Amino acid sequence: MTALAWVTFALALVLALVRIPSALRGENRLMMALFGLIALAVLLSIGGPYLAIDAALGGINLANLLLRFLIYAITLLLAVRVARAFSARSAQSALLGPWGLGALALVGAGTVMSFLLMGLLPSSVGLGAGDNHAWFDVYGELGRVYPGFTGVILLPSLLRALRGASLPALRVAAGLLAAGYAMLALTVIFPLMPDDWVAARQAMNYSSLLFLLTGLATIWLAGLMARRRAETS
Repeated sequence: MTALAWVTFALALVLALVRIPSALRGENRLMMALFGLIALAVLLSIGGPYLAIDAALGGINLANLLLRFLIYAITLLLAVRVARAFSARSAQSALLGPWGLGALALVGAGTVMSFLLMGLLPSSVGLGAGDNHAWFDVYGELGRVYPGFTGVILLPSLLRALRGASLPALRVAAGLLAAGYAMLALTVIFPLMPDDWVAARQAMNYSSLLFLLTGLATIWLAGLMARRRAETS
């Protein structure tokens, strides 16, 4: 499964690097930042880099807490970008309105509280439960709630775009993004899976990221092709 993680990291890094020229021109800097954050988050999910970064932070799994908040930031920025790409104003309002931001603040506060109540644990990329399984379970489930929440908000708009988008490339992008968000929403059932299904959980996590990244890349390519056609017409 480490190979899939490195593939996801490499794709996110390449997508961030190719956006540097346009970002330097002041165009769509959000996307470069988003891909860069995704690359960092995936790197923190890989054993070697995680242990090295966590050691620099004190060796008490602060890197895992950093990873959680990176994921919250990524899911919000990603969801807003997708909502704008498909003119889903109601979804954007839900994400950035009182209920959406309130949900983010509540999940963030709960994440910090449950991390502290777990007690200090030896640095580990998997963040073992230690002696406090209850707060470990709360911490783990909160890390899935907000990303799943954004997926539930966006899915109706993506399914409409899958049927009705004017450009074939946008329909493909909508399908890829819908698959990614559906898989992301399904991660809330992880606690119901047997403990030895670690590989299945990792496959769902990385596959959802790959779907989302390729969906975003397809939107970018569609926009690039549309601009080129407009310039030559």
